[in-house]
Amino acid sequence: MRSTATGSTIAAKVRAAREAQGAFFASGRTRSLRFRRESLRALAAELGRRTDEALDALASDLGKPALEAWLAEVHFVRAEIGHCTRRLKRWAKPRRAGNPLYFLPARSEVRREPFGLVLTVSPWNYPLQLALSPLAGAVAAGNCVTLKPSELAPATSGFLANLVAEVFDPGHVTVFQGGPEVGAALMEQPFDFFFFTGGERTGRLYAAAAARHLAPATLELGGKCPCVVDAGVDLDLAVERIVAAKFFNAGQTCVAPDFALVPSGMHDDFVERAAAEIERRYGSSPSPDLARIVNGRHYARLLALIPPDAIRVGEDDQASLHLAPRLIASASWDDAAMREEIFGPILPVVAYDDLDRALSRLAAMPDPLAIYAFSKRRSTLERIAAATRSGAVCFNDAMKTAGNPRLPLGGVGASGMGRYRGRSGYRTFTYERPVTRRWLHRDPFLVKPPYGNRLEGLRRWLGR
Repeated sequence: MRSTATGSTIAAKVRAAREAQGAFFASGRTRSLRFRRESLRALAAELGRRTDEALDALASDLGKPALEAWLAEVHFVRAEIGHCTRRLKRWAKPRRAGNPLYFLPARSEVRREPFGLVLTVSPWNYPLQLALSPLAGAVAAGNCVTLKPSELAPATSGFLANLVAEVFDPGHVTVFQGGPEVGAALMEQPFDFFFFTGGERTGRLYAAAAARHLAPATLELGGKCPCVVDAGVDLDLAVERIVAAKFFNAGQTCVAPDFALVPSGMHDDFVERAAAEIERRYGSSPSPDLARIVNGRHYARLLALIPPDAIRVGEDDQASLHLAPRLIASASWDDAAMREEIFGPILPVVAYDDLDRALSRLAAMPDPLAIYAFSKRRSTLERIAAATRSGAVCFNDAMKTAGNPRLPLGGVGASGMGRYRGRSGYRTFTYERPVTRRWLHRDPFLVKPPYGNRLEGLRRWLGR
C-alpha cells in the first residue's frame, strides 16, 4: 500500500490497514507453520527473481557498488530466510516444564506465541536488508506486519512496496511509504509490537508510542564502535580488516568501526599503512567501489567533522555526493568527530599510552553496538571485553558478528534494546505462553476452605 496523502487521509488509510491486518490475524492463517514457511520462501524466490531491480534501486539511492549491495542486502536476506525456514519447526516446538508434586498429575509446557500486529520501521543505510530481515523474523513468528521504509531511500522504498504486494496478502504484510507524517500516523495505532531501526532521537518517539500502547519495542540504534589495537598485533592484517569494514557502504553502517585506538608507539606506522591501504582500495576519484553519501544534509554534517589536517585519499565530488575517504591521523578525545557517531568514510585514529586508561575512557562513553579488539593475546582480548559494555564483541576483525544470521544483533543502553536475526528474531517477535494441563480426577492437594488448622501441617509438609 503506497501512501502519499497527508493528514486525515493518511490516518484513515493506516487505520483501515491495521483493521484489515487484525482480521487476517484473527482468522488464524498465520498460526500454520506451513503457511509461514511458504510465505518466506515466496519472498526469497521473488527477491531472487528481482535481484537486478533491487541492485538498481540501491544504486539509485546510495550509489552502492553492485557487489556490496548484492552481498549485504540481497544474499544476506535470502540466506537468513533459508536459515529460518529450515529451523522454524524446531524453534516452534513447545518446551516441556516440570511441575510441583502437589500439581500432579499434570503436564506443563511453554509455547511461543506471536504478538499479533507488528510495526517495523527501517532506515536508509541498508534499506533492503534492514526492512526484510526483521520482516522475515516477524513472519516466521506468525505475525502480521506493517512496514515503513525510509523516505530517504525512495527507489528502494518503492521496490519494497512492489515486492511485498507481489508476495503477501495486504492483510498479512503491507508497506506504507512516506516521511514523518506517515510515521506519526503509524505511531497512533495500537500495534502489538514496535520494531525500529535508525537514530536515537526518532527511536525515542517510537519507544514512547509503544509505551502509550503498552506494547513491547525493539530499538536498533547505533553508537561509536571502537577498534582497540593492542601492541604486537599483526598490523598489516589489522589495518586491512579495519579499512575493509570502515569504508564498506562508505562507512554508513551502524556497526562500522567508528574510530581506532592505537598504542602511541604504533600510531605513525598504523596511519601510514592505513593511508596506503585506503589508496589501494579507493584511489580513483570518485571510486566506483565507494558508495555515496545519502543526501546533502548528511554530506555537510560530515564535512564539518573533518579537520584541515586530515589525510584525504582522492577528491570529493559534492555534486554527486561522493566524499573521499579521510584519516584523522592525530585525533583527540575532544575532536568534533569523537563527539558523535560519524556514519561516513572518516576514520579518526587516537593514540594511547596506557590500555587501562584508554578502556576507562571507552567505558565512560555511551555503549556502542559493537567493540572490535585486535590482539595476539587472548587475555588482552578478554580484558578489553570485560572492561567495556557493548551489544557485541568481535576479536581480531570487525562487523563479523552482524553478518552472521545465527548470531543475535542488537544494542545495549544508548545503542538500543532487544535482539533479532535468526532464532533471536523468532524469539523477539513471540512471547512465552505457559500452558498446564491437568485431568479431571479427584485432587487431594486442592486448596479450599474451610482451612481450619491445616496451615501448620501444610508448613511442615512443604518444609517452610
